[in-house]
Amino acid sequence: MSADPTAVPAQRRTAQTCLYRVDVRPDGPDGSDEAATCALLRQISGVVDPDLVTVCRAACDACCESYDPTIDDLNPIVASQLYSLTEHVISLGGVDQCDVAKARRLQNWAERSLPAVAPDEDDAIDLGRQVRRDYSQVNIDSIVAHLPRPKEEVAQPVKQWMVGMTTAPRRMSTLQQSLESVIGGGWESPTLFVDGPVNLPDSAAPLQSCVRNPAVGAFPNYILSLSEMFMRDPNADAYLLVQDDAMLLSSPATRAYLESVLWPIDGPCIASLYCSAQYTQAAPGWYRFQGNWIWGAVAFVFSPEALKQVLNSRQVLEHRQQPDDQGLSLIDVVIGRIAQECEIPIYYPSPSLVQHIGTISTIWKTGRAVNQRRADQFLGDQIE
Repeated sequence: MSADPTAVPAQRRTAQTCLYRVDVRPDGPDGSDEAATCALLRQISGVVDPDLVTVCRAACDACCESYDPTIDDLNPIVASQLYSLTEHVISLGGVDQCDVAKARRLQNWAERSLPAVAPDEDDAIDLGRQVRRDYSQVNIDSIVAHLPRPKEEVAQPVKQWMVGMTTAPRRMSTLQQSLESVIGGGWESPTLFVDGPVNLPDSAAPLQSCVRNPAVGAFPNYILSLSEMFMRDPNADAYLLVQDDAMLLSSPATRAYLESVLWPIDGPCIASLYCSAQYTQAAPGWYRFQGNWIWGAVAFVFSPEALKQVLNSRQVLEHRQQPDDQGLSLIDVVIGRIAQECEIPIYYPSPSLVQHIGTISTIWKTGRAVNQRRADQFLGDQIE
């Protein structure tokens, strides 16, 4: 079946009737989810690799709820998918039929096609991501039952933590919920790194904070925060930097569990507590990432050796000098490149220990966290 971009459905589209949804296939171990190639994305971008133009059923359903997209007129869902696709293509240095220059042009178009939200409007936030559950009684055995520890013995036990959280202005703030989940997760005194004018919640009043005014941008704030964390505590065993749209299990068992699995090897190591939909595995457990990590800097933990290598990497300075404000974003991509260049292993859990709850990007004000930018399997949803 092939897509006809000029065809107009006789009635409201559904995932079953969309002409752009081709090569439908099961995408879960039990066939409970579906994935498909989006022929519209393929047609717009020229990208033929099916892995790059694959979308999940939830994205298709959301697209069908919006107005009909065409090759010249993107709806918000297709725009979000195109943005993610071009971000990936740029990180790869271009692919067949879509070089970096073309990808950046398409990315700019995708950004312009995302919905603008006025300051006094409702952000149409996804309430399903905002439901608050009480995880305080979750114990370490419950976590292990859903996310088994690695078989190997811990090589470098973590006892001393340095924890920070980056935050920036958002139309729909998630800072309080995220901060409460970190504190409830066993880290009572995270340091806040505030980039610009942010209204801090009352729960932040007793915490140390560093305010950058005027704002420096997401990537500079992230790197400066890592540097300050080391300067504040050069003897920590682990440096956890969380973004303000991350939700952890708000139970002391979260910290206790991580101390039972970190660090899995001697030497430099990075752990992402977040596993995007792109990286979900069929079987639960911890995995060593292969390739260049690009999906999510929501909650990274750095060993001391890894932190030093990141801060000393030439890629930090080179990325900041990228034109057109590219040097203000792509934190995850840069961390992935540094890890690959320095041969620093990145480990991550599937299901995810963290959910990405932000809906409006602090970098691109109209960008929404959809599809691959959130965890499709969050541990908190699996624990009774």
